[in-house]
Amino acid sequence: MVHLVSQSRTKPGDERRQYFRIKNRLFMGYELLDSDQGFSGSNEDNSKSLPFAHLLEELNALVKANNSHIESLNSQQQLTVEHLNNLNAKIAQLTQYMIQSLNLRYNDLLEVDLSGGGIRFNSDRSMVIGQKLKLELVLVPEYYYLVVYGEVVDCQPIDNGFELGIVFDQIKEADRDAIIRHVFKSQSAQLRAEKQNNSQAE
Repeated sequence: MVHLVSQSRTKPGDERRQYFRIKNRLFMGYELLDSDQGFSGSNEDNSKSLPFAHLLEELNALVKANNSHIESLNSQQQLTVEHLNNLNAKIAQLTQYMIQSLNLRYNDLLEVDLSGGGIRFNSDRSMVIGQKLKLELVLVPEYYYLVVYGEVVDCQPIDNGFELGIVFDQIKEADRDAIIRHVFKSQSAQLRAEKQNNSQAE
């Protein structure tokens, strides 16, 4: 059964931290895996719970291909670079419109504690340490879709349920890189906002 996660409040965790971690908001769904089921081994599971997942994957792949092509071009091919950048911008606008036009019951973003190595979030159910999960994440505002497999390493009771700590056991390197870029981008935005607020308060 797929569980769609609604908005909740998290606090910093103390599970294994291999990457910089930051509070963030995203779309997320998860599915419990049987203990004897394990992971697929290939991370190529085609089953998806989020209704826009397949289209997001195609759009993400197109942007990635454009970026790879841009990196291979030199200064003499600036018009092509500009064309591909404009195409990426239009894809971003299309993706954002698609997400906003969907009437989803999990449309409120989930507040999580996210890093390239794992995630913490609140749930209305307890999980045993070692429970395997398949998680579908959509990073916002990039609307980058990814599937990761993880293991519960912490489960703490809180007022409204349980706070879960998940370590990613299986994740594509491209997806981990996307999370890391997203985390640092979010951190920079938060620091700029704090600096602006402090300047206005002076």
